Amino acid sequence: MNVMKIYLVLAFILCVSAIGYAQDQAVYNEYIKTQGILNPGYNGARGSMSGLMVFRSQWTGFKGAPYTVGLNFASPLDNFSRKLKKIGAGIVIQNDHEGLSNKLELYAAGSYRVVDQRKLKLQLGLQMGVINMQIDGNKAVTVDYGDPMFTGNISKFGFNFGFGGFLWSEKNDNNFFAGIAIPKFFATKYDTDKQEIKHTVSMRDVHTYVYGGYLFEVSNNGTLLRPTALFRIVPGAPLEIDVSGSVFLMDKLWVGMSYRTVSEVVLFAEYQITKMLSVHYSFDYSISPIRQYAKFGSHELSVKYDFVGGKGKSKPTSRSKSIRYF
Repeated sequence: MNVMKIYLVLAFILCVSAIGYAQDQAVYNEYIKTQGILNPGYNGARGSMSGLMVFRSQWTGFKGAPYTVGLNFASPLDNFSRKLKKIGAGIVIQNDHEGLSNKLELYAAGSYRVVDQRKLKLQLGLQMGVINMQIDGNKAVTVDYGDPMFTGNISKFGFNFGFGGFLWSEKNDNNFFAGIAIPKFFATKYDTDKQEIKHTVSMRDVHTYVYGGYLFEVSNNGTLLRPTALFRIVPGAPLEIDVSGSVFLMDKLWVGMSYRTVSEVVLFAEYQITKMLSVHYSFDYSISPIRQYAKFGSHELSVKYDFVGGKGKSKPTSRSKSIRYF
């Protein structure tokens, strides 16, 4: 294995992230399960076709509070041809609603495995797509009735792209993983004067995600411990750190807790209904001043399905057996 090659690739990604730009983005509690949405480099890494649907309701009880719906479908292309064994592909759909605005995003993602050994694997990915931004001025409460700035519906289209890398190991089932991503390079904002979407470059809007974790076997009965951490880096804003720990019990259930600096404490659980189907729920309680308005916390629910086994479906591999833990 060319270790220098790996260091150079990761250094390049880190350098690019320092000058990249993005926009305000939805935050998911269970970033381990939503990696396909967060990181284009993750698509195809599970070793089988997989689908994820997630719904997040933030600051429940707060009028006009954000809610987000995300969908991700991904697969390694070696399920279709061995000639494409190092390539993965995915589709990301995300609808983010906040106040008067609604943003619908559709991305196509591709990844390439630049290192493919059991001790270490590395995928780099790129995604590109379109954005539809809508503003419903009819819902605005204004001082002057009929204010022309807040009448009718506005709908405009734009585009964006992002990139990322995903690194992991399966040596002796002592698995670690790490990722870095800029999901959206441009800041897409609506210009009320020109009534169009502007793709801007602003250091203050870049969102760089750096995350990782490790899987420990703590007993012979299959109990596992998984500590993880995510760093959300936005120049000009405080560094946001999400630190979590979870335990895998009875080969079925994950339970855990995380702390997001300055904002929330999160409790979450995941239940593996079958080898293919799992459901996940998390509740976060705000520790910031907004809790006096959002009295019912935030809620996140997701469902993941891995298409493994059975005629006409992807065959399970060592990757899919191991990667399901992250």
